[in-house]
Amino acid sequence: MASPLLPRAPQCITCVRRIAGTFADTVSVPARQQVRGKKKLARASNNIKVRLLRDIPHYGRKGTILPVAPGRMRNDWYPKSMAEYMTAPQLQELGLENVVSERDSTFMPGIMKQTKTEKIVEEKPAQIDLDLLSPEHMMRILSNAIPTNLEFYRKPIAVAQSPVLKHSPSIPASSALSEEALEAQGPAPVVQEKTGIYGSVSTADIAANLKAILAAHKEGSKVVLSPEDIVFVEKTDEKDRVKTLGIFEIYIRIKGAPDVIRRTIQVHALD
Repeated sequence: MASPLLPRAPQCITCVRRIAGTFADTVSVPARQQVRGKKKLARASNNIKVRLLRDIPHYGRKGTILPVAPGRMRNDWYPKSMAEYMTAPQLQELGLENVVSERDSTFMPGIMKQTKTEKIVEEKPAQIDLDLLSPEHMMRILSNAIPTNLEFYRKPIAVAQSPVLKHSPSIPASSALSEEALEAQGPAPVVQEKTGIYGSVSTADIAANLKAILAAHKEGSKVVLSPEDIVFVEKTDEKDRVKTLGIFEIYIRIKGAPDVIRRTIQVHALD
């Protein structure tokens, strides 16, 4: 007879599953962790060393040896003669084969310059010589270049015709009373009405015309002329312009000049 203390083998599938589950609870098996592959090593820099043949902003001064991208050297700097390639023998001759050099991103040519004593000094701005003419000289140029009469063309405003006076039908035109009345009245005064124009001719228009004339003169571009230097002699409706056809006299005086130049402008009807 078998001893009851000895373990017996499970007789059914349920018992096997129960025993297996109890064993799994008592023994802790660590979960399998996913192991990633090793990170790729950082790519080695493929820059090439070049020597600058001119000052290049944000890179360095002429003669600096520094590494740059091959594409920049091939497509931009080398075709424009801005830099030259440095070969390994050249670097070895200069003792720079193992020297690490970097670009100077703060370099801006023309702003600061360095002397032989390494003392930084600021460049002085270049002085511009304007070579201004005196008022008397400008007046002589105006007197020689400007013609006596300046012509402008504007479209006139149509004026309605005045009605014709009619005699009374009770008095015949051939009667003595009519003739005496006409003789007593005398000739009718002739009133010359100025024809208005669309727009106007202003001192700004005259100044623009004068500048166009001075452009053909050797020193005409140096003459400083503004609309305030032109004045109408006759009193006009507006101080700086005329609005009718006719001939008008003007004064031209450069600021600071003692004398004036007298010229006339003529406003013609534009057909």
